[in-house]
Parts: sequence; structure tokens; C-alpha cells
Amino acid sequence: MKRIPFYYLLIYFMKSALLIFLIGLVFLSSCMDSNDPVPKGTQLLANTNLSANPSSVSPWNAVSSPGFDLGVSQEVFRSGFQSIFIENLDSLNENAGTWRQTYSGVLPREGRNLILKTHIKGEDIKLRGPGSNVYISIRAFPVEDNNGSTIGRFVTSQNRTLVSGSFDWEPLEITLSSVPEQVDFIIVYLVMGPRVTGRVYFDDITLTVK
Repeated sequence: MKRIPFYYLLIYFMKSALLIFLIGLVFLSSCMDSNDPVPKGTQLLANTNLSANPSSVSPWNAVSSPGFDLGVSQEVFRSGFQSIFIENLDSLNENAGTWRQTYSGVLPREGRNLILKTHIKGEDIKLRGPGSNVYISIRAFPVEDNNGSTIGRFVTSQNRTLVSGSFDWEPLEITLSSVPEQVDFIIVYLVMGPRVTGRVYFDDITLTVK
């Protein structure tokens, strides 16, 4: 009977050990995901299409500023039966109009990404100067961690994606890369900034764990 060379046996056992190791990693990863209270793909916001209640868009809250009109439209919407909008007609208005929602539930584990996505529709939007834009933001609270650092606790599309003109529903998206430590709650913002005129509608707003 022909004997199998030793190095063939060695290669066989090494391959088997590697296979067992990889299977163990996959199993460990699946166990970690199954124990994750907020797994990937979880959507955190409530009333994402603003149509849970015909008389309210709660828990979305309008933060009104002088000169801005923040309201609900049942004539213009992408899904459901209504959307929210912000309008300003004064080109010298230095204020900002904002819709916001607070998430204070179970938070994703540190290191997860959070993706804020909405669809917007514009009517004659005009921008005037630095910081003048329609944008979305994510902020983790408290604003600073225990070491006084604000790094990784805020992200915005304000200086990334310019929104102007008249257009039908288009997506707008930002990512908070790596949920930081020491977070009590998260607020998302939908904003028409200073010196912006026109009207913008928001609908289908989600905050998803990745």
C-alpha cells in the first residue's frame, strides 16, 4: 500500500484547521449580531412618511423662526398622504427654519454607522452666500463626550450638497460614521438655512443603522 507523503498530510490538516477557524469566525459574528439590541438595518425614526396621523406629524417638531413658514401639505407628498415643508420669502432673513425629531430609544453599539436619508422637492429655491443652503443633520447628545471632544458627534450636508432651483422628489443622504461613545440621545434636523428663499418639502425620512 502506497504511503501518503507527510507534507500532503500537513497541508490537509492546515487546510482543515483554517476551514474550522473560518467557520468559527462566521459563527461568532452571527452570535454577536443576534445579541445586538439594534442590529444592522434597523430604522430608528418614527412616522417616517409623516402620515401616521392626519391631524399631526408628531414626533416631528417644527422649530419656527421669524419669517419662516413651517407646515404640513396634504397636496404635495411622495408617499402616504402628506409631507412637511419650510418656506421663506425674505432674501435677507438670517434665521433658519427647522424640523427635527429626537431618538432616545436603545442606541446602536459604538462603531455602527447611521444613515439619515430623506426625499426633498424644491420650489424656486435660491441660495445667497456661504452657509445658505437646504440641508439635513445628525447630532449626538451630549454635544461633548467626557473628555470635552465633539469629534464624530455631528454631521451635516450643509457644505456638501447644494440644493437649489425647482425639482421633483430627489434623495438627500448623510452618514454619521461610527456611533461615538457616551451618547444619551440623537436628534435629526431638516433645515432651510439663512438667506434661502423658496419652498422645500420633505418626505420619507429614515435613520438606518449600518
